[in-house]
Parts: sequence; structure tokens; C-alpha cells
Amino acid sequence: MEQNVKPFEEFFSGSHLILGEAGSGKTRLIWAILQRKEFREDNSINIVLTDSEKRIWYNPPHNPVTVLNPFDSDISWATNPEKPGIYYCACDYPPRVITFLECLATWAIQQERKIKNKIRIFIDFPSKYWTLPGFIEQLTRLHYIAASQNMDDQGHIEIWAVLTSLGKISAKASPIIERSNLLLLNPMSETWLAGTKDSLKTKCENQKDFWQKIDKNLKEGFYYIPCSGEELYLNKKAIENF
Repeated sequence: MEQNVKPFEEFFSGSHLILGEAGSGKTRLIWAILQRKEFREDNSINIVLTDSEKRIWYNPPHNPVTVLNPFDSDISWATNPEKPGIYYCACDYPPRVITFLECLATWAIQQERKIKNKIRIFIDFPSKYWTLPGFIEQLTRLHYIAASQNMDDQGHIEIWAVLTSLGKISAKASPIIERSNLLLLNPMSETWLAGTKDSLKTKCENQKDFWQKIDKNLKEGFYYIPCSGEELYLNKKAIENF
């Protein structure tokens, strides 16, 4: 089953799409990624936007997290993100979330050739947000800036999107998915995997057919497919030990 599947070693540069069934640990994976040594030492700015507050983001063991009040008048972390670190903002009011994305997109356009740090923007919202025109419009603006950058430069933007399913998201989000490195979290049921496979074939035509190589019996870790679609990698470690 794992023939031609390479051991996972590192994340590629560029945007990412994290897919997994409900309860598979997508939010915990983001948290674990941001606590890794290479993410602590790269002088990056990491902004986590989500709709529900999770206690896991408080008192992390290695990389401190700045917890933001979404209704604070000071949103300089979105209008002018300059200080490295992790910024966590939980907000379930869509217009406010769209404002944050608009601020980040506008800043990215204004600073297109002058971004000094790597900036990762984690988008952890239910599929219903991905049907909102304003949400998709601002996220797409941000994506076009990210996609036009030279990933070899130290300063560039990456979008890390988190979803349970691709079935209900707006077709206008397809460019974001097509240009993303893909993470598939274990375990994966037959039904979920079949639906994800069909959605990715529609929205992400450059991916090779790796599906027959995925072991549905695995309970931990994730599969990793770079957006080039040339290789399939596997991390067997549980998220807590990643």
C-alpha cells in the first residue's frame, strides 16, 4: 500500500490546504506546526483566523501566542503586520473576518515588493464561510498576491486553509486550491476519501492520481502532496508527537 510513498521530511514553500474529517485534528495540527523548531526560528509572522476559540492556543510550550480581541479598535496586526510571532484571533462574526482579510490583502498589495518576513495566514473556518462572496473576494485578492511572489525570497505570503470538505465551497475559490500544497489527515473513511477525490479532480486538475496509494487503515499522521503533484509523502507520527 505504501509503495512509492516517501517519508515526510519538511513542508514545501507556498500555500497549503489542510483537509480532514471532523475530529481528525486539523486545528491541533496547526498548533503543532507552529510549535516546531523551524517555525520558531524563521522570524515569520503567523496569523491564525478562526471562528471558535480553543483553549489549546493558550500557554503553548515553546512558541508564545498573542491572543487577539477581534473587536479591539487596534487591528494593526492586520493593517500593518510587522512584528514576528503567532497571532491568534477567534471571531464568529463574518463581516469582521472579511474586514481582517481585506486589510491583509490591501497591505499585501501596497507592500508587494517590500515584504521583509515570511507571513503565513491560517484560515480555519467552516465551509459555510467559503460560500460568502466577501470572504471569497478578499481571500482571492490575498491569494493572487501570494501566487505572484518569488517563493525563494525571504519575505512572502502563504495561505494555509483548513477545511473538512470541498463540496460546498464557492467555485471562485478554485484558484486557491489549485496552487496549494495538500495535507490529508488520517484517518480517512471510504466515503470521505471518495468525496474529496472527486472534488479535487474538479478543482485541482494538476494533481496525479495518488488515491490508490493511500492506506485507509492508518489512524495517525497525514499524507502530503506538493502542488506540483509529483510526489506523495507520509508522516506516520501522531499530531501530538509531530
